Amino acid sequence: MQKQVILEKLSRLMKSYQNGEIPLLHTHEVNPSLDKSSRENYLYFTMTCSLNFQRNSPKTWESALKTWNDKDTQFVFFPEKVVITNTEDLRQALLKHKLALQPNKHIEIWGKISKTFNSDFNNDPRELFKRGEHNTDLVLEIVRKEMKSKFPYLSGPKLSNYFIYILLYYSDLKLKNTINLSIIPDTHIMQATEHLGILENRDIKPEKVEEAWKELLKGSTWAPVDFHPVLWNWSRNHFVPNID
Repeated sequence: MQKQVILEKLSRLMKSYQNGEIPLLHTHEVNPSLDKSSRENYLYFTMTCSLNFQRNSPKTWESALKTWNDKDTQFVFFPEKVVITNTEDLRQALLKHKLALQPNKHIEIWGKISKTFNSDFNNDPRELFKRGEHNTDLVLEIVRKEMKSKFPYLSGPKLSNYFIYILLYYSDLKLKNTINLSIIPDTHIMQATEHLGILENRDIKPEKVEEAWKELLKGSTWAPVDFHPVLWNWSRNHFVPNID
């Protein structure tokens, strides 16, 4: 499909979203309403994002909040406490409120990312953004390439963009070059990408979806991530309204 035709569709879709014609799921990133600038707030959102992959997102956040509010499990959000906790105790804490669903893989991922923040960033995600000079491109370079093995799941095409996107909304994070922040290629975004005719089914893979949106919106006034809430809710609403 021609690029201009798709851009016209996207313009109509954005107007429908802004006019309230697409039903919205109430904000599902439930959280303990911490000080937006605090280390605790950055840890809560970053660590929860690390396991929000190929699962029900609202339930993930519900589990995270229960885990935070439970005095016996809140420790999992603090890297300095995780690294001195034995694996079995960490497993039980993460499974208690279903923050982790996979009893081995999820515990390993959580533990590894906690160790990374402990050893390389003084137990504080804010230090990651300082190292990246608060530049979207540099932060993504660190997470996705330079330290990829130290950020399992978070280094992938979905979560590397997702956790930054979430922090931009729920913390005091300010970054340069946010226009380069990709659309987040989760299930709903991939379905919408195919529905719009941007990619065919055989090409619907996270990396290709990410690149297709960057190419499509190059030179426009939109950043790919601007369409994440639009497409996510549109897909959930079974692509109503029809914008053809």
